[in-house]
Amino acid sequence: MRSPPLDRALVTRLAHNGRAPYQALAHDLGVSLSTAKRRLEQLTRRGLLRFRCDFARPLGGWPVSVTLWARVPPADLPEIGHALIQLPETRNCAALTGPHNLVLQASLHSVSDVLRLETHLATAHPSLDIVDRVITLRQDKLLGHLLDPQGRSVGVIPPDLWAEPAV
Repeated sequence: MRSPPLDRALVTRLAHNGRAPYQALAHDLGVSLSTAKRRLEQLTRRGLLRFRCDFARPLGGWPVSVTLWARVPPADLPEIGHALIQLPETRNCAALTGPHNLVLQASLHSVSDVLRLETHLATAHPSLDIVDRVITLRQDKLLGHLLDPQGRSVGVIPPDLWAEPAV
């Protein structure tokens, strides 16, 4: 998909400051206020942009991340998926194709919480079979932001939504 240069510049600018006011965006991009607002609203409406607020997880008491891959009977995926997204630890939960058809990413207070989480999942959802896990003790990059050891953003690698996928 091709994009106008303005859209690429707008996305890059927002990667550095997602809270930039329309006036600042218009000034930085050399366009009118109404043009900046209209392009941003169109990108958001088309689903190319979403805004979210994140925090320095280690400073917030969630220094450990775990990614769990699981096998779930297809008929149970909707119910289990909805239950997993309700957990306070859940950062992301998605159904996948293939033999490992569910992935759960969670933020935890400690490495010992991995066993607690797995035990809870096994008890609450007997048909969920955890087949693999990866524990992350430190993230150097998250959602396009370079992070310091405390999880604070120290730099940005803006995404290129229109780049061809790497093979």
